[in-house]
Amino acid sequence: MNTEISRDPIEAHVFDVRVIPCRVKHAQIFQRWESLAVGDYFILVNDHDPVPLYYQFAAQFPEAFSWEYLLRDEEEFRVRIRKLAITPKDLKRSIPAPPSGIAPFASSTNRESIAPASQKTLDVRGLEPPEPMMRILDAAANLGPDDILKAITDRRPVHLFAELEARGLHFDNKQRLDGTWITQIRQARAG
Repeated sequence: MNTEISRDPIEAHVFDVRVIPCRVKHAQIFQRWESLAVGDYFILVNDHDPVPLYYQFAAQFPEAFSWEYLLRDEEEFRVRIRKLAITPKDLKRSIPAPPSGIAPFASSTNRESIAPASQKTLDVRGLEPPEPMMRILDAAANLGPDDILKAITDRRPVHLFAELEARGLHFDNKQRLDGTWITQIRQARAG
């Protein structure tokens, strides 16, 4: 007779974020999601409806995730978040770096034909300050010469502007009809 108590397989997927400080909560959730294999999931447990998190997933990983409410209660929300497809970050992790001393295939003269400009959207709505500014500056530090970063914030990020200028970055900032703000960031053009 087997007296071993089996663990509920669903509970193995539970990620309870109620005790995680707000300033690092979303970062840990994204880290957990990015570590998933395609088809796998985790169940997010929170003390409020994580709608701002949903918007971040929709902006950063469109069509690569599913969002299913399992419980909506006054004190507890449970959402199953499943990875449906690989993401650019997954691809970066799976491509090994060239051995030291070997130059990458693309030279500076043919960069444009191999690596066209890209636009990345970063939705930081719902995050507590200074997390939005820190994430935007981190993403802006990796911009290529023709890349554009589109940051979506809850309010006009006035403290961000001086930081962007100090780093030699150009930006445009506009308010949308829904009250959120879009800041487009790019490297300064030479000349």
